[in-house]
Amino acid sequence: MTKLTDRAWKGFDAFGPKGLFEIHTTNSSIDKKRLVLDGPEIVPYVTRSADNNGVALFVSDKNYSYGFDLPDVITVGLDTQTAFYQPYKFVTGQNIQIITGEHLTPLVIQFLLPLLRTQMTAKFNWGGNGATLSRMKRLRLMLPIDDNGQPDYDFMSDYVRERLSQKRQSYLDYVHDRLAELGTVQSLPAINSVDWKPFVISELFSKFVGGKGKGLVHLRQVDSGGIEYLGATNRNNGVLCRVALDDVSKSMVQSGNCIGFIKNGDGAAGYAIYKKEPFISTTDVIYGYADWLNPYTGLFFVGSQDLIRPKYGHGYKRNARHLRVDKVMLPAMPDGTPDYDYMEQYVKNKMIQKYNDYLQYINAR
Repeated sequence: MTKLTDRAWKGFDAFGPKGLFEIHTTNSSIDKKRLVLDGPEIVPYVTRSADNNGVALFVSDKNYSYGFDLPDVITVGLDTQTAFYQPYKFVTGQNIQIITGEHLTPLVIQFLLPLLRTQMTAKFNWGGNGATLSRMKRLRLMLPIDDNGQPDYDFMSDYVRERLSQKRQSYLDYVHDRLAELGTVQSLPAINSVDWKPFVISELFSKFVGGKGKGLVHLRQVDSGGIEYLGATNRNNGVLCRVALDDVSKSMVQSGNCIGFIKNGDGAAGYAIYKKEPFISTTDVIYGYADWLNPYTGLFFVGSQDLIRPKYGHGYKRNARHLRVDKVMLPAMPDGTPDYDYMEQYVKNKMIQKYNDYLQYINAR
């Protein structure tokens, strides 16, 4: 297995007259509000956002574009310290810089991206050393070198290729393990052919417990390990960050295998999440526990429960009193009780189908 220590490293000017690559400033005249969305071909609209590889939306290729004829480039957002690989043609506007170069293959770019991000994060800030193109052009990169003292692009490619192969195998192992747990697809009646009935949510749960967190100011955030800290959002399954599991936080830990009912938040009031693992939570979420809950019935319940979302908003927030009378539509048994077996197998069938689709996708790459 190739290691980073297998090569000597040396500093190089990334840009400039003697730089390894070229950096270009995009046209600042494009008006995002006037973008043409529909057209014969739809392409990504790349911005400075740190999410989704910088892609904000998809638009028509009729818009002003940069990079249509330059595959395998890097887009940079200076003030957000973002750098992304763009393998396809794309549309972009102001405040995006584009890095090109004859050695920028997909594998080499993947090697360079963390180096670029680290340099920009270290050198650009709001305390007098802002992110400007002139400062970007003065960046130097430490790179592995060959016997002639030049950047060893073959080594970079081999290193990334091996790591991607490792990742690919770990994904495949995970999917095969999950399929073994899920079993095989079972024949079920169509979801629109089973009997559905409204159920009072509070009658389905044995107990409700509010979040015990006292705010992040009392906790120590960590990048890995620790325990998940949940808030009033249905994004990322409610996870805001991870915090250290120490003497301060242990008293706030709540057990998992529950449904979190979001009381308020940024557009999330009325939504729910299923939480399998132990967690710490803000007081903006109420958690329901029941003996019928598992990862499959929980996910089914959340999907049905979220249809109640339009009832709540900034002027009408969810609370314990409202939750006691809220209802949810669920498949019902002939005796009028929820059909948890159907709910569980329905979700399992969907997961099996998705995992098999993923296997086909990854094996074709």
